Amino acid sequence: MKNLLFTPLILLFLLMNADCYAHSIRGNVTDPEGQPIVSANIILLSAKGDVLIKSTLTDNAGDFVLENIDEGTYDLKVTMLGYKSYAADDVKVDDKDLTISTIQMGLENKKLKEATVRGVRDLIEVRADKLIVNVENSIVNSGATALEVLARSPNVNVDQNDNISIKGKSGVNVMIDGKRMVVSGTDLANMLKAMPSESISKIEIISNPGAKYDAAGTAGIINIVRKRSKHMGMNGSVNVNYGQGVYPKYSAGLNLNYRSKKISSYISYNYANRQFFNGLKLDRRFYNSNDVEQFSYVQDNFLKMPIISNNASFGLDYTLSKKTVIGVAGTVGNTLLNTSANNSSMALNGAKEALYDFRTIGNSDRDYNNYSVNGNLRHNINEKGEKLSIDIDYARYTNHSEQNFDTYYTSPNGTLYQPTYYMQSDMNSITQIRSAKADYSLPLKNKTSIDVGAKVSYVTSDNEPLFYEKTTGDFTLDINRSNHFIYRENINAGYVNFNKRWDKFSLQLGLRTENTNVEAEQVTLDSLYTINYTQLFPSIAVQKSIAKNHDIGLTLSRRIQRPNYQQLNPFKFFIDNTTYKEGYPYLMPALTYSAEASHIFKKRFTTTLSYSITNDNITEVIQPSETEDSITVQTNKNLARVHYYGISGAYPIQITKWWSNVASFTAYYAHYMGNLANTNLSNGSPAITINTSNNFNLPKGFRAEVSFWYQSRQIYGFMDLKAMWMLNLGLQKNFLKNKMTVRLNAQDLFWEGLPSAFSEYEAYQESFDVKRDTRKVVLAISYRFGNQTVRPARKRRGGASDEMKRVGNAGS
Repeated sequence: MKNLLFTPLILLFLLMNADCYAHSIRGNVTDPEGQPIVSANIILLSAKGDVLIKSTLTDNAGDFVLENIDEGTYDLKVTMLGYKSYAADDVKVDDKDLTISTIQMGLENKKLKEATVRGVRDLIEVRADKLIVNVENSIVNSGATALEVLARSPNVNVDQNDNISIKGKSGVNVMIDGKRMVVSGTDLANMLKAMPSESISKIEIISNPGAKYDAAGTAGIINIVRKRSKHMGMNGSVNVNYGQGVYPKYSAGLNLNYRSKKISSYISYNYANRQFFNGLKLDRRFYNSNDVEQFSYVQDNFLKMPIISNNASFGLDYTLSKKTVIGVAGTVGNTLLNTSANNSSMALNGAKEALYDFRTIGNSDRDYNNYSVNGNLRHNINEKGEKLSIDIDYARYTNHSEQNFDTYYTSPNGTLYQPTYYMQSDMNSITQIRSAKADYSLPLKNKTSIDVGAKVSYVTSDNEPLFYEKTTGDFTLDINRSNHFIYRENINAGYVNFNKRWDKFSLQLGLRTENTNVEAEQVTLDSLYTINYTQLFPSIAVQKSIAKNHDIGLTLSRRIQRPNYQQLNPFKFFIDNTTYKEGYPYLMPALTYSAEASHIFKKRFTTTLSYSITNDNITEVIQPSETEDSITVQTNKNLARVHYYGISGAYPIQITKWWSNVASFTAYYAHYMGNLANTNLSNGSPAITINTSNNFNLPKGFRAEVSFWYQSRQIYGFMDLKAMWMLNLGLQKNFLKNKMTVRLNAQDLFWEGLPSAFSEYEAYQESFDVKRDTRKVVLAISYRFGNQTVRPARKRRGGASDEMKRVGNAGS
């Protein structure tokens, strides 16, 4: 640890005193009213105008910086849709950095055609630090849910229990518009199932983030960016879609936006009514100490899950001055999940003779409500790029759940085997999040800058499940299952990032510290568990251009995965009387050391080598109960260690003028070690995931998309998962002067994206096959209206981004 701390300090001293071999060009771009123009294209060309030297985009303040510019004379161009182009010849760079006077762009007099405004980005963009999936440009993702879009995204996997991983590694930090979601596990999956793809602009996949981000997420970050208008005046859009698989699914949405010189605002609403199902076939076998089978279950479970969701979001920014913007943003949502269960099971002895049958009929009603509000300020202190941002957040999530299960037992001859068992439960849960953070950026001389920030958060989660049971007579309270669980968490964090650039070389050093204070109280059991710790999270990122078309990079970081609030909650959610899911209140945080080396060819083709080691890895397991006979429990436990070795790549290719392709892959080996349920584990297997998307520009304005996804057999903890694959097709056409878009797609055409697995413990084996509503046909229609003069919006990343994944209820 001492070496880890001293190395960045030594490098920091050397870098701040290093010589500078190239220069920068700085400037600011405004509209005729003096307001900053965001995302204007800055293009630097050779003096003859025939060679591209460097390009960039303006930031939220309208500022731009072109780094690593050699001495000489250049042409500078600035372009932005809706504005007249700007050009400057004979821009001279001598022996010092150059600052250009403010560039004021005039409005374009001619009305832009909608087809021009709606330029089409690549479906997948490859960046040095992340992959971007432009969901709004995907045909096959129309009518899908956010979870389904993630499952088809490069380097991302969604397993049979809806857990999300990046490059085969669990512990993903999921954000929406830069805010980390408080929901997790099944509840996060339900929330993402309620979010239509039509509300999503893009998905950013960051596998090794730096110190500026919260340290949570051992596998990296997935940031879902929702659609925001980039137009002046009043405008909006409406969308509707209908999908048909085994069950119907439909949704609709409305977005309204208003922008003026001082005000930028939006409001959106989305409604979804989707029906899912989960068909689960299980074969469970229990053995004695001599590995002789004693007992088994053969089970066929069917869950029908209609989800109805209503979600709205709003935002308002007000420009106090050229340097200062204040804003407020919020969300409100409700999700209703009414699950009906019909489970048939047969119990057999060691000779495979039927002992009895039991059938469970049940339902589970869950009502999730949430709201959140963010207040923010951004102040540009000077034209050199010195700036300050402040965020204050509050969020409240509530969940009311009721379960009712009736289990009927019969003998092989059809007579009553034992009395019918009735179970009911009632749970109320409230989670509240309060956080505040501040970030400060300071540009220094010689292409050097420093970012510092601080954050404090306080979270409370109060869960009180009550269970009742009966076989005869009236229902009585089941004191063994009922509980009252209260969780309190305070995290205090600070970070510093140091950035330095030379000619063809850049370096970032980061250090984040987080002080965590936790209390987990089981009121019913009169038990209080406390833990307090302070951790350091260093990060280093190096990038160097070694030749004209070749760049290499190296990142090193230390990260943490804290248990989410529902992974700690000992509440039991039952599938039937022999199977339930519960949290484990004594989960420890997982700590990961991660290294990635990347090669980028022609600024587009990226290949990355990865290695990580995770201690106390939080792993979802389906294991025999340690306290009850012939009962299976789905929960999370700490495995001692996981070693991960991987290689991944993303390669966008323009095959012809009308055919483009993006292919990506991840090949890895993960080795799991630990001991659970009296079973030693030391196991791993090579695995590969392949994702390819083809886009075709067809005659008469049609566009088509064909995508393919394949995941090989893989080992995850105690589970051995079989291979899966999907083929998706889509077709798109614009109408009404390109204001209306109609998309038709078929997803998982051959119905092969279905998980199957085998698990083995000491004295227990289980195999399962899952059937889901992944194969469907979707028709989606969207219509855009209003002013189409382009001016991009300011996007916010609030202060509660570290907490807004870890609570236990849904909503978006």
